[in-house]
Amino acid sequence: MAVAAVNHASAQDVAAFLAKASNNCRGCMLGGASLDRRDLTGADLSGADLRGVSFSRTILRGADLSGANLAGVSLKRRDLAGANLQGANLQGVSFHRAILRAANLNGADLRGANLNLALLTSANLQRAKLMQALLFQIDAGGADFRAANLGATLMGSARLINAKFDDADLTFADLFEARLTNASLRNATITETNLYGASLLRADLSGVSGERAIFVRATMRGANFAGAVLKQADFFQADLVEADLTGADLQGARLAAAKLFNAVQIDTKFQGAIMPDNSVHP
Repeated sequence: MAVAAVNHASAQDVAAFLAKASNNCRGCMLGGASLDRRDLTGADLSGADLRGVSFSRTILRGADLSGANLAGVSLKRRDLAGANLQGANLQGVSFHRAILRAANLNGADLRGANLNLALLTSANLQRAKLMQALLFQIDAGGADFRAANLGATLMGSARLINAKFDDADLTFADLFEARLTNASLRNATITETNLYGASLLRADLSGVSGERAIFVRATMRGANFAGAVLKQADFFQADLVEADLTGADLQGARLAAAKLFNAVQIDTKFQGAIMPDNSVHP
């Protein structure tokens, strides 16, 4: 009897929601429904199955979508400012040009999602799964990517000023000409990460690790590389003026034509590295 009552209540919730008598439908099965042009500001759709749902011109500002299944859904250009998407299944979702300012995406599964040109300022993406996601030209100033998995993400020209990437995995990620001024990447993994032409002014990369990272023509004045392990990294024509390289392991790195003026080089390991004057460090 108890199970029947729960099912009946759920059916009533779905009916009321679809009839627009309510904006709340926790745990509802709404697959294939049309929510076009609905104003769902502050709606509670936590744990709902929303696969196949149409969200054309839907407003989801401040909505609770935590734990919801939105795999494959299009939320292109939708307003999700302040929305709660914690732990949601967002695999393959299109957030192209979506507004996700201050949204909570903690632990969300965004594998293969399209976030190109999305607004993610001050968003929480801690521990999010972003492998192979598209983040080209996102504006994520002040966003929190701590402990997130960003393996093989495409983040070219992304604006990531003051963003946090501590303990994040950026293996094979492409951050071509990304802006990471004052960003924090403490203890991040950057194996073969592409930071060609990126701006890392005063960025904190202390303790980062990863072989063959690319910093070609990157601007890193005043950056902190203390304790970094970046063997065979490519710093060709990089600007490391006044950078802190204390205890960094740059063995086998290419520093040809790099600027090291006033860089702190206490206990830095340069064995086998190609130095700015093209000499090979013994």
